Amino acid sequence: MKYAWLKRRIYDYYLIKGLFALAVSLLLTPISLAQLADTRIAFESTRSRHWIAEIYMMDPDGGQIQQLTDEPKYDGAPAWSPDGKRITFVSYRDLKQIPERGVIRGEIYVMNADGTNLINLTRSVDRAERVSTWSPDGKQIAFTSAELFNGHTLVNSDIFVMDVDGGDSINLTNHDALDQTPDWSPDGNRIAFSSLRDGNWEIYLINADGTNPINITNHPAKDGRPDWSPDGQQIAFTSDRDGNLEIYIMNADGTNPINLTNHPAEDNRSSWSPDGTRIAFDSNRDDPFGEIYVMKADGTNPINITQNPDDWDLSPSWGPAPALSVASNGKLATVWGKVKRPNTYTMK
Repeated sequence: MKYAWLKRRIYDYYLIKGLFALAVSLLLTPISLAQLADTRIAFESTRSRHWIAEIYMMDPDGGQIQQLTDEPKYDGAPAWSPDGKRITFVSYRDLKQIPERGVIRGEIYVMNADGTNLINLTRSVDRAERVSTWSPDGKQIAFTSAELFNGHTLVNSDIFVMDVDGGDSINLTNHDALDQTPDWSPDGNRIAFSSLRDGNWEIYLINADGTNPINITNHPAKDGRPDWSPDGQQIAFTSDRDGNLEIYIMNADGTNPINLTNHPAEDNRSSWSPDGTRIAFDSNRDDPFGEIYVMKADGTNPINITQNPDDWDLSPSWGPAPALSVASNGKLATVWGKVKRPNTYTMK
C-alpha cells in the first residue's frame, strides 16, 4: 500500500469539501419545516397564575411548553437575542405596590433562555419601560420608555437604546408625542416604531442613531407594532384600517400594504419565523382572552397552537434558528444564528 496515505488524504479532502458544500447549501436554502421544529416561540401566559402573566417557551406547533419565570407580578413581552441565548422582557417584579390606576412602572430585564440569571437592565425610578428589541449584533437593545407624573400618569414616551450589559440609555426619538414599540432592522441600520406625532398612530423609520424619521404608513387609521421580516424587505404590523385590528404586511418603504388575517376578531402582535415563511400572532378569535396562532406568510392556514381557552397567551416572539457549520476538523457543528439566504425579493 505504497500510496495508501495519499488515497487517505484525497478521501479526507473530498469528505471535507462535500460537508462544506452541504453546509453552505443548507445556509443558502430556506429552513424546512423540520428545521423550524428546532426553533422556539417565547410568549407570555397566565396559565400558572390567573391574571398574572409569566414568560413561557414552546415549539412552533405548541408542544414542549416550558415555564421560564415564576413571579407573583407581571412578566411579559419577551424578545429573543439574535444568538438565541438570552431573552429580554418587561417585569413589574421590583414594584412594592401596583397602582390601582394609570400606567404601571415596568422595567426591562434580561435572562438566559432557560430562565436563569435574571438582570434588571433599566432600573428606572420615575419611568415605565415597555417592548424591547435587540440590535442584530446582540450588543444593544432599543425599548419604549415612558415619563410618568406622580408615578402613574403618562406624560410622554420615547424610544431609548442601551447596551445589553447595562449602562446609560440614550433617547433616540426625543419627541413631544408618544413613540412606542420599536423593532430593529435585520441589517442594523434602522429602527421601525409606532408614533402619535402626526395626530394618529403611524409607523415610522429612523436611522439607528435616531436621525431622519420618516412616516411610512401615512394612513388615517391606527397603525402600530412594526415587525421586520428576516430579509429586511417587508414589515408586518397591526392596523385597524379595516375596522378592527388585523395583521398586515407592507414593503419596507410602506408601499403595498396587504391584510393577512382579514378576520372579525382582534389580531395583534406579530412575529416572523426565522426563515420568513411563517408569522406568529395573538388573537381572540377562539376565546376572549387570546391565543397564539401561526400562519403562512401570505396569511393562509392560521393554526391555534396554544389551545388554552381559560387564560391568555399573548406576545409571541419567534427565536432564531440553528444553522449547520463545518468545524476545523471537518465535522458538522451546530451554531445559533439567523440563517442567511439570497435576496430574491425586489421592492416595487
